Amino acid sequence: MIGAGAGFDRGVRARAVRRLVVLVLAVVVAGMLPPVAGLASPGPAGRPVAVIVRTDPAVQARAERLVTQAGGHIGRRLAVISGFAATLPGPALTRLGRMAGVTSVTVDGAVQLSGKAPKGAAQFGDDADRGTINDLTKAIGAQAMWGKQLTGKGVDVALIDTGVVPVDGLRRTGKLYQGPDLSLESQDPDLTHLDTNGHGTHMAGIIAGRDDATTANLADPRHFVGVAPDARLVSVKVGAASGAVDVSQLIAAIDWVIQHRRNNGLNIRVLNLSLGTDSIQPYTLDPLMYAAEVAWRKGITVVVAAGNQGTTRGRAR
Repeated sequence: MIGAGAGFDRGVRARAVRRLVVLVLAVVVAGMLPPVAGLASPGPAGRPVAVIVRTDPAVQARAERLVTQAGGHIGRRLAVISGFAATLPGPALTRLGRMAGVTSVTVDGAVQLSGKAPKGAAQFGDDADRGTINDLTKAIGAQAMWGKQLTGKGVDVALIDTGVVPVDGLRRTGKLYQGPDLSLESQDPDLTHLDTNGHGTHMAGIIAGRDDATTANLADPRHFVGVAPDARLVSVKVGAASGAVDVSQLIAAIDWVIQHRRNNGLNIRVLNLSLGTDSIQPYTLDPLMYAAEVAWRKGITVVVAAGNQGTTRGRAR
């Protein structure tokens, strides 16, 4: 399962697979602070800083009290990383970071969806497309697996993204399970769970789409068939129309996936994260990477986008 579009020549595919094996190296947050302290930088004078705090469970309540006593605000509790999101005045960051039992205090920054490559980088869009979804599924061996009756049946794939619109190929009975909507649009009943950006629906189609008119011959090039056409999608919406997502939203979504992976008839075996930025700090301090590793240790295969820059990217950082 591939988290972002790229060219499909064999060399690129081989490199992409190697990168995907290094789970979560591409899912990181820009703007985090030096690894020695693991402490977020104070913002401009007087401006509160949004952070994610990881603690030993025994001191979390005390750390939360420090935040509120400093005039800060406690956000989401993030059990998967034994921590919480918070906003607090810059001067209190040092005190919080030095508290015994506090593992790290990192910026609750924005994570971008894997989409258009940065200006100047190679683009793998419509004008550079080297094939169809049928070409892709054949190239990566998915069609060979279909011939062995391995179509994803019985497997649930959690898609943490911008939601899913049940268009043709995604509206078969039992194809889509709606998890929580953690986006800024969750309070609008007309937008809850629905994809107002397009990214989530696009990814859902690649992962498990299957045209309503598809016959038993899944390899028929006349129809759109995703990599695992009989898998069920579990949509956890985090991104609104702009596509912007905070790290704490993603961690909360991963937490939900882990906690509910076997609940209510679910069988979540795969988690897809088609998003990320360049890493500038070690995985040992990054709360999002830690959350993804917890998911992996719980038996969930975590698939992360390698990016849309193809071979122009020197390495996954």
